[in-house]
Amino acid sequence: MSRVLKADAVLSVKHESAARLAAELAAEEERQAAVAAAYAAGYDDGRAAAVREGAEAGPRGAAALERLLQVAAQQRTDLVDTSSRAVLAAAVDIAEWILRHELSSDTRSVLDRLAAAAQALMPSTSARVRVSPADEAAVRGWALRHDVEVVVDPALPAGDAHFDNGAGHVEVTVSAALRIAAEALGVDPARGPQ
Repeated sequence: MSRVLKADAVLSVKHESAARLAAELAAEEERQAAVAAAYAAGYDDGRAAAVREGAEAGPRGAAALERLLQVAAQQRTDLVDTSSRAVLAAAVDIAEWILRHELSSDTRSVLDRLAAAAQALMPSTSARVRVSPADEAAVRGWALRHDVEVVVDPALPAGDAHFDNGAGHVEVTVSAALRIAAEALGVDPARGPQ
């Protein structure tokens, strides 16, 4: 009888063990199913987020390119302005070296150029000249003799003026004189030698 009891005990342990194993397998299957469901949900969420992000990327990229174009255009404008000022300064230095006096400080030069501008334009009943504050006194004397109104423009450098008599307009500036000289030599100042 003790053998039967032992066999029953072994059988009982075996059944308990099988039941525990079945419960553990069921729990593992549940866990695997939950992991698979979470993975699928995460995958779907990630794919949806990627689609949204991709849809938003086009307009963001276009806006970034637009900003880059604006920055590039501004930098080009700044570079052209800086280069133009440097070329003009170099040309003025060369002209001053050749003439052996400063162009911008020579008021006689602006008076001569104003007289030439007044003669070059068709006659008119009214005339106006814009000059720098440095040239105002000398130009006022000339303007009284020629019945020309004088307007002081602080933006103009010494030696530069703008003459307007209603029939036409002449820039009496160093840069205009250099541009005319370049054109007389057959050089387009905007493009350089051909």
